[in-house]
Amino acid sequence: MSLSKLERLTLADVAGELAIHPFDLIRILVAERCVTDNLRFDRPQVDVIRRAGGIETWWTADSTRSDDSILARGLLRDVCEQLVARGVVGDNATRLDNVLRGLETSEQHIVRALVQGLIQLGVLGSRSSARGLYVSIVEGREYAVADLAEGGDVPEELAELWS
Repeated sequence: MSLSKLERLTLADVAGELAIHPFDLIRILVAERCVTDNLRFDRPQVDVIRRAGGIETWWTADSTRSDDSILARGLLRDVCEQLVARGVVGDNATRLDNVLRGLETSEQHIVRALVQGLIQLGVLGSRSSARGLYVSIVEGREYAVADLAEGGDVPEELAELWS
């Protein structure tokens, strides 16, 4: 057994491994009432924290992406497809950072603007919880999101982001 498996992880180590800000990690730990005295963690605790915090990586090297000449439009379709495929509707919300995790920084900025636009249009809703900011498709708007995912007409307010 290697020493690295026995070494306890710091707050920064765990936050880095989960791809979240250390403050968000503290939020999850407090919400789950699992703050340790010295903020050191064992490897198995990382997976427990990941599950408890609802932390997912939506974008990996294997993720299918839209082939669109306009990056923002492709990202809009991809995000909508992910939301629909994962059933993120109404009370079945997901962490906002799940929608971003695994994207390049420049893509994250675009997706944040798109999500904000979808919220302003009343297509997505957001809510804050002890574990972070969550988003979901507004009930009754699932078809609008599915239409966007399938290449339907983009609302003018969103299309302005890339025109």
